Amino acid sequence: MCSEPFADSPAYLMHGGRWANRRWKKALLLICEDCYDSRKALGNTDHRKYPVWVLDMVGRGFNVMPPTPCVACGQLVIRLDDPLLKRVTCSHSCSTSLTRSRNGNLGTDRPCPECGDRIDTGRADSVYCSNACRQRAYRRRRG
Repeated sequence: MCSEPFADSPAYLMHGGRWANRRWKKALLLICEDCYDSRKALGNTDHRKYPVWVLDMVGRGFNVMPPTPCVACGQLVIRLDDPLLKRVTCSHSCSTSLTRSRNGNLGTDRPCPECGDRIDTGRADSVYCSNACRQRAYRRRRG
């Protein structure tokens, strides 16, 4: 793709893949209007020429929605209409940050089994309050 920055112009949210670790991995991709119009990487899986390939636009509908801002970062995104996609996010990281902020960035109310402090990380399934406590518990278990 062209790797142009999306300043104020909208980007197209596409299903596709990236070449990583000697294989293709599924990815959500933002592409510019010129790349969308030319579709130069559509269906092309030659990873030496195109490290990214584009499959189709995100959404189950047939109508293209007007540019909508990402609820996490504000990037203008164009996608197909879909009754199941209620919020527009431009990437997996924006979706994760939205979920964590919606949950209040609260961890569990349980204390850390290693030091006894309250766990206040963004994950609800956290067991330890920090990496140091997690490693200390592992070393104690290991002997």
